[in-house]
Amino acid sequence: MENINIINNFNLTELLTKYNDNPYILSRLATFLNNLPNALECENKKHEERVQRMTELRIEQDNFFKVFLSKHQYYYMPYNNLYYEYDGKTYRVIKDDHIHHKLLTTITNEGKLMPWKHKTKLNIIKQIKERNLFKSVPETGTIQNVLGFLQTIFQTKSESKYFLTVIGDCVLKKNVNSLLFFVSSQFKKIVALIDCIAYVTCGNSIMSHFITKYHDSHNLSFFRLIKINENANDVSYDIVKQILNDIGLDLLCVATHYSERYGNSDNYLTNIDIVIKPYTMYFISNTPNIIIQNFVSQCIEKVTNDDANIVSSNITWKNMHYIWKLYLSNLQIPNMMYSNQLQIQLSSLLEHKNDGNNTIFTNITSKYLPHVSSFLLFWENHIIETDTTDDDICDDEYEIDELTLLYKHSQANQSNISETEIIKMIKHYCSPPVEIIDNKYIINIRCNLWSKAEDIMLFLNSYKENIIKKGLIDLPNEIATQLISLDELYDKYTSHCKTHCNNNKKNSYVVSKHFFEKYLVNSMPEYIKFDKFVSSEWLYI
Repeated sequence: MENINIINNFNLTELLTKYNDNPYILSRLATFLNNLPNALECENKKHEERVQRMTELRIEQDNFFKVFLSKHQYYYMPYNNLYYEYDGKTYRVIKDDHIHHKLLTTITNEGKLMPWKHKTKLNIIKQIKERNLFKSVPETGTIQNVLGFLQTIFQTKSESKYFLTVIGDCVLKKNVNSLLFFVSSQFKKIVALIDCIAYVTCGNSIMSHFITKYHDSHNLSFFRLIKINENANDVSYDIVKQILNDIGLDLLCVATHYSERYGNSDNYLTNIDIVIKPYTMYFISNTPNIIIQNFVSQCIEKVTNDDANIVSSNITWKNMHYIWKLYLSNLQIPNMMYSNQLQIQLSSLLEHKNDGNNTIFTNITSKYLPHVSSFLLFWENHIIETDTTDDDICDDEYEIDELTLLYKHSQANQSNISETEIIKMIKHYCSPPVEIIDNKYIINIRCNLWSKAEDIMLFLNSYKENIIKKGLIDLPNEIATQLISLDELYDKYTSHCKTHCNNNKKNSYVVSKHFFEKYLVNSMPEYIKFDKFVSSEWLYI
């Protein structure tokens, strides 16, 4: 409209009047007017060509964007200002220089967008920055790889998917109801590894949503249970850490994908997989009162005068508390009640009497008590609790399988009991001072059925005597130069134990290589050479 107004306002008469006495200008004006139609036609043609060219370039550019971003799945995270690439199998951090080089090389090779080379690059970089990493959709192979890793932790694929959805909710801050997820302390270490990756990637920490212990400020209706394999806590932390270093980004992307796909973790349970819902939402349908009532009905039996076979009809609070923890452990649910609250609740349901500060429940028994009584009798008769702080003394330490074997071979044994049960009873009845390391090593105890240190010392003395008798080493100058490997000594020790067992027809107890080497290193450090050898000098001390 503006151009039309300019043309309409143009006054040719004024020009003719102005240059009426100027033949040159009038001649030039006549020439311009004569050429004007052709000039306008030419300008119009150029304009149309430019418009067509711009349209073609714009279409070419749009197509280039689509094809390039389809072939090269680049993403961006504003928190850490890092770019990511997905090759259809795994996600990885990528330098922006790599993207720029790939862009410019592709534009140059194709040639059509050379006039817009710089502009095209800037536009694509802008689009990449709008592609959030957690909006990507992983391929099936990536998902299955992550689920395959989680199979070492969870029993079913459904439980793995639920856990991933939980992680996705936490990363995307969808946990609007402030849900808390119960996990074991060992599994929380694995969650902490995932948390580190999440925090570095997007700045969101997920740890506050995972708990290992109940607090009375918590609302049980907000609790969710995450069930793992029985052996999941035994999975090597170092191995898991190494795997997560490789697939940590993949796991987060699969997790956020599931969160977006299913809406949130509760929705996954309600609409997608109702099989695991009863356990996961256990505390919604089971209040503490209901759980206690179920405990009493399943674990406690009333004793009447007709029950002549019942040895004891009383259960101490210490034993009752253990039976309660065993019940929860069998259900794989965490303790949701403090000890004093539990005692008050049980006292309202069961007959009891007070012996000083101790509560004794009367006229009842439990199917779990024989195991407890049997093991505690064994412990009383054969275990000596120590608290040695002398670094020069190498105390006996027992692996859980060794202690289980001693228990089964003892006269006190009246029942079959698992290693897991023994660990639970030691933690409940004997800790502290007794300590259990990694659910395997029991320290600060000695057993009068088997002194491991004495066994090794007897072997070493026998080994010395045989070497000297056979005259294998008899020259003082040879003594300082010969080394005996710890591996060789341990092999000789195991053979010695077998021979001793066969000759005496007794149970054979053999210390582990770990304890054997530990004992030697601590008992004769001056003769240990290169960490794995003993100097033959010790043979003549």
